[in-house]
Amino acid sequence: MTNQKTTDDDTIVAISSPPGRGGVGVVRISGAQAARIALEMFRRPGPGAGLRAEADLRAEAGNDASPPITPGRALFGSFLTAGRDVIDQGYLVLFHPPRSFTGEEIVELWAHGSPAVLRRLVEEAVARGARPATPGEFSLRAFLNGRIDATQAEAIRDLIEARTTFQAQVAHDQIAGRISKEIDPLKDRLLELVARVEASIEFSEEAEAERFAPDGGAALVLHGLRLDLERLAGTYERGRRVRDGAAVALAGLPNVGKSSLFNRLLEEERAIVTPIAGTTRDLLEETLDLGGIPVRLTDTAGLHEPRDEADAEAVRRARGAMEAADFRILVLDWSRALLDAERDLLRELQDRRTLVVFNKSDLRCGVGMDQVLYLRKRHGAFEISAKTGEGIREVRLRLAEAVGGGMGGAREEIFLTNVRHRDLVLKAAEALGRAEGMARDRIWDECTAVELKEALDRLGEITGAVGIEGIYERIFRNFCIGK
Repeated sequence: MTNQKTTDDDTIVAISSPPGRGGVGVVRISGAQAARIALEMFRRPGPGAGLRAEADLRAEAGNDASPPITPGRALFGSFLTAGRDVIDQGYLVLFHPPRSFTGEEIVELWAHGSPAVLRRLVEEAVARGARPATPGEFSLRAFLNGRIDATQAEAIRDLIEARTTFQAQVAHDQIAGRISKEIDPLKDRLLELVARVEASIEFSEEAEAERFAPDGGAALVLHGLRLDLERLAGTYERGRRVRDGAAVALAGLPNVGKSSLFNRLLEEERAIVTPIAGTTRDLLEETLDLGGIPVRLTDTAGLHEPRDEADAEAVRRARGAMEAADFRILVLDWSRALLDAERDLLRELQDRRTLVVFNKSDLRCGVGMDQVLYLRKRHGAFEISAKTGEGIREVRLRLAEAVGGGMGGAREEIFLTNVRHRDLVLKAAEALGRAEGMARDRIWDECTAVELKEALDRLGEITGAVGIEGIYERIFRNFCIGK
């Protein structure tokens, strides 16, 4: 955000459609002067007079105070310069408050999606009294006018940036207020506790002061509420992958078929494959949709003793990609015995973030059945063939399960996708933990009230109910202009 206040009476304008060329582009104007500015730029066919300026039609109708058009109805005509030259033809749509997105008067100009045309429309609106909107200012005005809360505003950004259908569905659900519906009952329970502790303080001199304590005891109630918050915070890791995607790196020695598996998973010949070991030197990255989660799949160089400086750099990058990845696929060669370097890799990567596969199952087994049975039991290893496609469906299913995509009923689950929300929920849980300790020590006074109010304030920050300085900037600064 800029130093300019966003709560003023300025009328703002911006291009709201994506950058680039297209069949249709949208310019959005919001504020008290939106209709006046838009109508001065617009003309439509007049009765028996061809195209006539919209402002002239208003004046003839004796209706200067309000536009002679129906809100929500697209009106066809021409967009004009100040000199009455035609910029383009298109549609004008008016939205009246309070049912507009921002809660203010909004006019949208739908023209052809030419960047030059859309820029000219913005310039003409600015010349008539509007000012260019700052990033996220339309959403900020919707927030300040009570049309959306902070979680819904953040979800708008997530929906705009969604790369898969599942991501878009989750963002849409959050725009509909799903996170708020989860947070609000927790806030209500906290408010009840605050009211009880305040009442016990107010009537502390009376014999019945303890009757204000919650049923079952304050410590038990606080414990349950804290666990609910911690469970909610614990959903963030899955939510992060839904929102941001996951990184998966292919790892293994040279010539085990990592690039072939890379191509098979992508269903295209993206990586060069030859019988010569060490074909892959640099990192290759492509995005794969696994159960609605965008997965950044990385093909790496084979891990081996470097022969030269280029080899050393390739191995260094491969190891860096392995360490940075959310998950790894360790590829072994089904047609030969395990090497010592592969045993070292298995020890190094023996965690839940590693999927172990035997590639080249179309060839005769050279691993040894004792070793195969051990790796199946110890690491869940299984056979695949990047050449024939055998086992590839299993790879996809296991990866989708690992990154959290494609799970039954996943859309019905509640999970946090925003690190700001997670941190605030954890801070609220910490405050409740301190209050819980006080309650166990039979302290039910001003100190307890302070901790409860701290937790309440942190939950209030999630939806924007608490006006903490700087919260608006953190929420809206990464928005696109025109949103």
